Amino acid sequence: MKKILTAISIAALFGLALAGCGKEDTDINKALGSEEMTVTPTKITREKAATDRKNILKIAVKVKNNSKTEIGIGAGNFRIKDDNRKVYDSYGMKKDSLGQVVAPGETITGNIYFEVPAILEKVWLEYDVSMDREPAAEWLLAFPTK
Repeated sequence: MKKILTAISIAALFGLALAGCGKEDTDINKALGSEEMTVTPTKITREKAATDRKNILKIAVKVKNNSKTEIGIGAGNFRIKDDNRKVYDSYGMKKDSLGQVVAPGETITGNIYFEVPAILEKVWLEYDVSMDREPAAEWLLAFPTK
């Protein structure tokens, strides 16, 4: 009986360990940013690109202006990197792309687009306040391959 209980316990622990391995960490819905702006990625989807080897990654974000002055923010304030640190800049200007002035205390939503390899499963999203500064925030975003 003792051997059976030991075997069941080991099998249960092994099963829990395997279940944990398949789950990907993600920072979706995590609010980060700078003193002036708070950015929250809220949803990630894929769209077909011109080639089967590429996808258009759409990241919906919510942005809040924490300052007492108007601040402009756009898709150009963001970039993504893969695990090999390859950088992907924002993709084109779509009608619903993020790009506007945010009034003090106001919260807006918008989308950022990137063209990425179809096999990519996760990226690091970086928010830069301006081109000459270090990223103010970074999120690990995991998403389904299809």
